[in-house]
Amino acid sequence: MAEAEKSRTDLGELISFLRWLRGWSRPKLGKKTGIDKSQLGRYEAGEETPRRANFQKITEATGVPLRVQDFIRWCLRLVRKAVRAGERARVPAGKPESREETRVAVWDAVDRALSLARAELALLRSAPPPGRLSPPTEEDHRRVEVLWERLKGASEAKRRLLIEGAQAYKDWLLCVRICAESERTAANAPGEALELAELALFVARHVPGTDAWRSRLQGWCTGLLANAQRAGGNLRPAEAAFARVWRLWRAGKDEAGLLCEAYLLDLEASLRRDQRQFPRALKLHADALKLARPEERGSILLNKSATLQEKGDHELALSTLEQAAEAIDGERQPRLRFGLRFNQAAALIRLGRAAEAAPIVPEVRELAERLGNAIDLIKTTWLEGNLLAGLGRRQEATEALEKTRRDLEAETLPYNYALASLDLALVYREEGRFAEIAILAAEILKIFEAQGVQREAIAAVILFREAAEKEQITADFVRLLADYLQRAQREPGLRFEG
Repeated sequence: MAEAEKSRTDLGELISFLRWLRGWSRPKLGKKTGIDKSQLGRYEAGEETPRRANFQKITEATGVPLRVQDFIRWCLRLVRKAVRAGERARVPAGKPESREETRVAVWDAVDRALSLARAELALLRSAPPPGRLSPPTEEDHRRVEVLWERLKGASEAKRRLLIEGAQAYKDWLLCVRICAESERTAANAPGEALELAELALFVARHVPGTDAWRSRLQGWCTGLLANAQRAGGNLRPAEAAFARVWRLWRAGKDEAGLLCEAYLLDLEASLRRDQRQFPRALKLHADALKLARPEERGSILLNKSATLQEKGDHELALSTLEQAAEAIDGERQPRLRFGLRFNQAAALIRLGRAAEAAPIVPEVRELAERLGNAIDLIKTTWLEGNLLAGLGRRQEATEALEKTRRDLEAETLPYNYALASLDLALVYREEGRFAEIAILAAEILKIFEAQGVQREAIAAVILFREAAEKEQITADFVRLLADYLQRAQREPGLRFEG
């Protein structure tokens, strides 16, 4: 069907439906609008496209708002598709049971369409008018959470159908919600995070409003796409994506001030950290802090402390975490509080100050259980194992680290599995248990090979195994290998210089 014909059909069905909704005959609608009933008949039949003035008379007379009209047109298209699907599925006469199956299938599709329509109408009633931009309310966040829950369980094709067809999903706040999910997922599932960022970008292209607003929103979503690429070790594509971020951002406008540039600056800082461009990363953190809203400062300071830790400035990283503690509201931002206390404890243990970390770790456990995220709980057990090792409680440390290894293997996180194994190797090293270290190395190697980890990392683990077999393992060597593996998962092709 040609585009013009499709548009006439849509408008004709809408006019017919609006008239039916009011319970009016065609002559009565004609009297209400001053349009001849025969002219209305041609409109409804899709033979003519109503002039804008006439269409406005019809919609004003029936009293249906524009956003509800768009929704009704979408519902009618769904029903039409369902009926057409039934027509294509019809079978020759003489097989009544097949005709009955076809009828049931068609009306099942129609019923699903109407069920979706009813849900969509409920969302529309609670949504602000399309194009109106204002700071979100608690009700807005609840509405968007409903939308996200529906999208989360849908296939990619259905997600795109909903976004293209249903006005409720064309929402800037839904973009931001999907972006937040992408960021949360990036560390442990960068592929999934990338899919989510692409979905957010798809929504951004469909939101109502000006081209300038859509450009700004697309810049925001592209920042999360770049972040997912970075987390997956694809640093060059991430760098190219950030160039697009700033082109889109600067070409756009956000007059309501809904999106903050500080967030994007801090995301780019993470990329520069992974590229080992520490001065540039710290400059981006500083720029982000100048622009940040009060509730955003804690997250930026946490990220800055990670950059300092990676740079080797452990004491400065710890003092930055203390600044973050003043900016994070533990009740309103429990995830940030978890990250803060976890990083504080980990930094103290790394500095050989396990006794200072001991009072913090129970709070980390409490927060992890409150948040209920499986990976957080595994990492908390890992932290507890390292604390016990730092306190000299080696048997308990071994048990905690062995559990961590099993859980990380089940989650298919090979690099984390290797890093936890190296922490256990340090415990074994103190007891002179070189045979057990060699076994750990063999187990890491088996998992790396099975999961297709890059050959440079495999070569490093082979060196580790050989050194263990010769009883030449030192604590410095183990730490050097751990630092290398942390970098290698973000920098494919990086060679071990041990």
